[in-house]
Amino acid sequence: MGRAYVAAGAVAVGAAGVVGVAATAGVLALAQRFVEELSRPGVKIEDVAPELVKWELPSQVVEPPVERIRALEFAAPGGPRLRGEFWAQPYPAPTMVICHGYRVDRTRLRPVAALEYAHGSNTLLFDFRGHGESADAPTSGGYVEARDLSAALDAALAQPETLPGRLFIHGFSMGAAVALLLPPRADVAGIIADSPYARLDDILCRLVTWQLTAESAGWSPPLRRLRVGFPVLARVTCAASDMIFRFRFHHPLIARPAASVRAWGGRLRAAERAGVPHYRPPILLIHALGDPLIPVEHALRIALAARSSGVALTLHFAESDVHCGAYGSDPDRYVDVLRRFVESAMPSQPRPVPDDA
Repeated sequence: MGRAYVAAGAVAVGAAGVVGVAATAGVLALAQRFVEELSRPGVKIEDVAPELVKWELPSQVVEPPVERIRALEFAAPGGPRLRGEFWAQPYPAPTMVICHGYRVDRTRLRPVAALEYAHGSNTLLFDFRGHGESADAPTSGGYVEARDLSAALDAALAQPETLPGRLFIHGFSMGAAVALLLPPRADVAGIIADSPYARLDDILCRLVTWQLTAESAGWSPPLRRLRVGFPVLARVTCAASDMIFRFRFHHPLIARPAASVRAWGGRLRAAERAGVPHYRPPILLIHALGDPLIPVEHALRIALAARSSGVALTLHFAESDVHCGAYGSDPDRYVDVLRRFVESAMPSQPRPVPDDA
């Protein structure tokens, strides 16, 4: 009898081990697939999730004449070639660097560039890696794209029409998060962050859950009960995806803009101890209250991080249930908020730029 119990126990342990191995293999396969889809270049959001591009953009705004638009090509530090364009005013002026979102290239934001240009700013539009006309390099959803933005800012500064110390960043969704991930630069007068995420893994888990739910729509009713475990499975998948991403691309997947902004305070204190100048650009944070992709909670987390670091922050919440829907909900109010922010952030004279900036 004793031997029978031992044998039965061994079989049970063995079966549990097989199930565990199978479950682990399933999670790794799901994570591998997710990394492939996330990092694949050249994909447009309209082809995978058209419901996320319903946000309205300025209309009836005229672009500058072609002789005022020049093509740009530059390289990210240690990275791919990037392409963009610079819309130059006929006189030196502030420059607005516009950052698009994930799976949305710069062409969609031409109306935004035209609006900024009409209000007297030079504008620089560019494609992040893996988007639009830039090189087909793997995308990360934010972390590595900060290098692309740094190169774009350098390209803007190199244009003769750009006034030193009067650079602004206007980012949307991923582009807004990238703007907050970039270490503060003395030549950036302010950051306009429209609908950024606070932590990328929160958004990735939402996307995995959404994908699993969509793909299980044809399951039989008994199997659909398994959907209750999708949020947990999504968390495990995201953790595995981060490990796979680090192994394949040699840098993290999970970007944390809120933590980045919180670190600005530590940078300031370290700079004060070293007796060197340090600057933290003011932030205009914009978010739709009913954003279905990036909940407004992310904006609140970024705001708390800015407060802890002593960063000047202006909040603008919009009554909209569309991702990046603040402009569409009230265009006049959106433009007024932007103009007031730019005017208040504009330095009276260029700031001194430290040697290591």
